[in-house]
Amino acid sequence: MGAAPTGRYKDVVDKMTSLQQQYASISSMFSIGQNDDGVDIYAMRISLTPAKIDPSKVGYLVVGTHHGNELYAATFTVEFLQSVLARYTSSELVHSTLPETEWTFVPVLNVSGYNADDRYEHGQDPNRDYPGPCISAAGGKLKSIRLMMNLLDTRIFTGSLTVHGYLGGLTYPWGVDVSDTHTKDQNLYDSLFSKAAALNGYRYGTSTDVVYPCDGAFEDYVYWKKGIYSMLLELVSGSDQDRADTLKATTLYFDSLEASPSVSNQFTTQCRSQHERRPDPHLE
Repeated sequence: MGAAPTGRYKDVVDKMTSLQQQYASISSMFSIGQNDDGVDIYAMRISLTPAKIDPSKVGYLVVGTHHGNELYAATFTVEFLQSVLARYTSSELVHSTLPETEWTFVPVLNVSGYNADDRYEHGQDPNRDYPGPCISAAGGKLKSIRLMMNLLDTRIFTGSLTVHGYLGGLTYPWGVDVSDTHTKDQNLYDSLFSKAAALNGYRYGTSTDVVYPCDGAFEDYVYWKKGIYSMLLELVSGSDQDRADTLKATTLYFDSLEASPSVSNQFTTQCRSQHERRPDPHLE
């Protein structure tokens, strides 16, 4: 048992605990491990058999708050979690593929940053701490990121969502600075994301083209290493209306995914040389 949650993070954990008690038959709250401060990073598993991982089910992963100053990331992630719980208890369950799915939600990955309204965790950017195709670093300087990489090894995940703010975008790999930003799944991604973006009016495209290129990000790592279809959500404001519209977009995204991870996730383009790369605005 780690140190007790405090601050904003305690509020999130309390909300998760309340939801787990309310939906005890379809949810299980657990820790993915303790971060560098000895605080448990809590997650919730949602399925018809939530007590343990069921690899026969299609796995989905939703991760919020890599950056602690993007406070609405946690809010949105918990609201999405709550909407999935509600769908499991509605008449929709009988007429959907939900019974064959297993969801894992991690609303706050960067606990200390979230409590301090600070982008960084112990002076490091968590969303630059993953291995990537254009860097030689092994990643995982932060224990929170090592724990997330361990979680990704516990089962096969087909689709993922990582929640950020506040640029107003739905983006997909590649997010690194490359000569050709398109993966072999470009047509699939473009078709799916155009439909999702129509529901909230966001820009969509590759992370490099819509946001900016960076190395060591979750959204590229999971696709590159695991073939997990990956959406980087950048909320535009985090307002009630923004979150409501974006909930529809992310729900459509997951409902439209293939049942298995991509087998076309190979990195086939060229990384730009150091002097050719555009600067990462958060590492200048």
